[in-house]
Formats: sequence, C-alpha cells, structure tokens
Amino acid sequence: MWLICPIAGVGKRLQPFTYSKPKAFLKIAGKRLIDHILIKLKNSFPKGTDVCFIVGYKKRQITEYLKETHSDYFNLHFVEQKPLGYEADTPFFSGLGDAILLAKEFAKNDDCFVFLSDRLPMEDYSQMLLMFHQDICDGIINVRQVDNPEYYGVIESDESGVVRSIVEKPKKAKSNYAVSGAYLFGLSITPRLFELLEEQSKIPLENGQEHTITPVIQHLIEEGFKFKINEMKREILDFGRPESLLAGNRLLLSETKIQDPTYEKLIQSGNIIDSKIVPPVYLGKEIKIIDSVIGPNVSIGDKVVLKKCILSDCVIGDGANLKKIISSESIIGDYSILEDLIKKSITIGDSSYITTSNMKSY
Repeated sequence: MWLICPIAGVGKRLQPFTYSKPKAFLKIAGKRLIDHILIKLKNSFPKGTDVCFIVGYKKRQITEYLKETHSDYFNLHFVEQKPLGYEADTPFFSGLGDAILLAKEFAKNDDCFVFLSDRLPMEDYSQMLLMFHQDICDGIINVRQVDNPEYYGVIESDESGVVRSIVEKPKKAKSNYAVSGAYLFGLSITPRLFELLEEQSKIPLENGQEHTITPVIQHLIEEGFKFKINEMKREILDFGRPESLLAGNRLLLSETKIQDPTYEKLIQSGNIIDSKIVPPVYLGKEIKIIDSVIGPNVSIGDKVVLKKCILSDCVIGDGANLKKIISSESIIGDYSILEDLIKKSITIGDSSYITTSNMKSY
C-alpha cells in the first residue's frame, strides 16, 4: 500500500506563520504537526512503507526535514506540484485532485491511502485499515460527525455505512458526517481513480477554482464502486486556522505525558526562577522563565526566554523572547521579540519585533 500526502499548499488561513514555513511545520506540544501525523501513521503501518509527498511551497524545507527525521522508518518519495501562478509572490495551486494525480506512476496499480497534512486524528488509523481488509468494498472514507457540515465535504450513507453520495461544502447538508482527512482506495479502484483525476485535470479553472477529489469520488460511486465510511470516535484536529490550532494545542497537551511534571529539574537548574507553571504546559529545551505565570495550555518551543509574563492558551515558537507580556489565546512565531504588551489573541509570524515602549532591551 502506498501512502500519499499532498503538502504543496501555502496555508493562507495560517498566515503570517506560513510566510516562512509550511503549515505542517507549525510546532505544537513539542513536535511539528507533520511529526504528530507521521507518528500516528507509524502506529498503523509497518516499517518500510512507501510514502509519496506531493510538495510545492517550501519544497526544499519539507524534503530536507522529512529525509532527516523520518527516512529511517518510511521509504520517502517526493513529487513536485507546479503552481498555477502567483499572487504577490505567493504561489497558488490547482487543488487536491491534481496533487493526488501526481502520484499516479507510484500508486496506480496498488492500494493507496491519502492523508492530509493539516488533519491529526487523536486515534490512529488501525480501525480504518481493519475495516478495509475485513469488508468487501473498494474504498474507505474517514468521517466524523460535526456541527457545521457546510464547511466540509459531506457524506450521505445508508445504515450499513455504504456511501450514497459525497458533496463538497453543500449549502444544505443532508447529513453531519464530514470527510476527515483520510481516504483509502483499493487496488480495484485506483486505475479508474487516476483516469478520472487525469480527465478532471484537463478542465480549465477560473476565478480561484480548484480540482478537488470530491467530484471524482462521486463519479466512482455512480459507476458502481462501493465506498464505506469509517467513523472516528475521538477528535480529529484541524490545523487549518489559528483558532483550530489553539484548540488542537489544548487537546494534545491534555494527552502529553511529561517526565518531570513538577518541573523540578528546571527549577533546580535555575531555568525557572520565581515563576509558577500551571499544567498542562509543554516546555522546550534550553528555556528560561523568570518572574512569570505560565499556563494552562501553553506550548513553548526551544530556546525561549520569558520574563515577567502571564500566559495561558498560547503557542510560543522556538527562540522567542518575551518580556512583560500578558496574553491568552495567542500564537507567537519563531524568533519573535515582544515587550510591554497586554493583549488577548496576539497572532504574529516568525522574526517579528513588537514593543510599546522605547526600551532597547535586545
């Protein structure tokens, strides 16, 4: 079985963080998002499994990092998706359908499992794979019940879980089963899947349109191929927007097992001085916290300095330096410097400098 991960997109909804890195490289609870996802896959797929990443934006950064950190377990392959054009030096691409098509030469004669780089299930994919191997069907679509199905691809299925239809972001959804970041296509279906994706790729796009996977799956259903749903019982974290990133951070921190929950070693080493840590909090390597109250639900990257800060529900990137900051529900980029600021919901990208005083401390 081939694993396919489209990871070419810019992640506009997560700008300004994605100006300097792909959205899958955002660091939460001590790991990059792509690391969290690949760890889940390692729990479901054997060592030596082939993974094809469809890269585009920040392709060199992605390729080098994944080769360095995950080539010991997976057989990694990379295919570039060329942008359709540029808007203010930012590339835009033709969609998920065209991205999957680029894996054709690898996966057209095999089962293939497609996963998205901004969706992280709190459970692994074992149940999805078990269902595929035990049931007589051509494919499995991962779903979860949501309150706002109009923002997702929506599945309508019968009582046995067989998919009747799939519609992308319908105005009036017929069910609340939303597609949740993973598709499994069996060998019986992959040759036809890639044929339809190729036909779709030739249709001209206008006004920001994209070639998605949803109409292709609907076409396969109408041709008689059998898809079933796999309903995930636990949360599936969507990291496509800042607010959902913070919600995901809270859930990941709630399940993170910390070796030193009282932070006694950091206190004894002098890295935490006259400060209070309110769990759950993740503290990176080589951090310094002075005269501060940190937590709950704060992820702090490596080599961060916090002085006279009160922070809760925040994600702080590597190398950040914060002094006299009171904030909650904020995301601070890598190597940013903030000073003398009381504000909720701060959202700044990497290497930013913000101060409300004339002090030149750094």
